[in-house]
Amino acid sequence: MRLNYNFAFKGSKLREWQRPSPPNLLISDASFKKKIIYIYKQFKSNSAFFYPPITILVVSIILEIFTLYPNKILKSLEDSHNKYQDTTNKLINLNSAKQRYKRNIRNIDPFFSQSTTSYLFAFYLQNVVPKDVQINNYSFSDNGFELNVSSFSLDALNELLTLLIESPIIKKETVNINNLNKQELSNENSSDYQLEIYGETNKLDESKRESLYIESNAIGLLKKYERFKNLKNLLRE
Repeated sequence: MRLNYNFAFKGSKLREWQRPSPPNLLISDASFKKKIIYIYKQFKSNSAFFYPPITILVVSIILEIFTLYPNKILKSLEDSHNKYQDTTNKLINLNSAKQRYKRNIRNIDPFFSQSTTSYLFAFYLQNVVPKDVQINNYSFSDNGFELNVSSFSLDALNELLTLLIESPIIKKETVNINNLNKQELSNENSSDYQLEIYGETNKLDESKRESLYIESNAIGLLKKYERFKNLKNLLRE
């Protein structure tokens, strides 16, 4: 069996020689000129090792120098860009809210600009009812109206029909009489006439609606309509 043992140094003052490392001029007391020459020789003798990282380092430094001015410009414009982004977001939110209000306005627009309000119908109805006519019941909607009236006089009923036709909120060509009933009164020498009348109401434009509100002294409805109209005009801008 082979023994890994060096018998030459057994019981001897001899020591194994080791090759000393070459002196490093960079950490020695050599002159600056010698150190530069040493670095150059090392670089030249190991060019394959030094060239790639040196090239990358130099290119990186050059690129960094070229980007200093653009980065400075971008940094100076950062606050302006943030303000622009905030303003843009606010405009987008404002436009979304505006579109939402417009949809709501379109949904309720018919109630303000087309239909005849019950207040106007009641106001003009009480103005056209003659003294000798009694309204037993009535109904009113956006589609029209229906009246059940009675009177002891046919002339009074004819007057009612005439005044209804001339009313600014009634479509005169739609006024019809459903039936006319005559009821003899046993205790008096007279008759009671029962009459059913139905028809449609006009769709009022803006100027007509305002004038009727003023004529009927509907101050609350007039103010509400003016606020609605101003809001609609404002959202059109």
